[in-house]
Amino acid sequence: MTKKEIKDIDIKNKKFEVNHKHIVFYDKALLILEFILNEFSKELKKSDIEFLDMPKNTVSTLDFIISSIGKIQKGQRLALGLDTEQFEDTLPAINIIEGLNEQKV
Repeated sequence: MTKKEIKDIDIKNKKFEVNHKHIVFYDKALLILEFILNEFSKELKKSDIEFLDMPKNTVSTLDFIISSIGKIQKGQRLALGLDTEQFEDTLPAINIIEGLNEQKV
């Protein structure tokens, strides 16, 4: 094996290792956020707050959780390579016939 081939293999192994760590990290972070969201919603249900009188920090906390989930999803998709996949268009082709006379059909 040449030095270039060995270097390419090392880079591929490193990429795999780093992606794997990112996936594990994002899975853990998602579990933590799931716990936080579950506990937050339990506390919110217990509190006697009118919807329109909800404190701003409660709304901010919910916004933070939702934003964090979006960031985790984006990171997971990137680490798993889901955003780089090109999907094949499986819809049938539509043929347009010009000059069609309905009475001759």
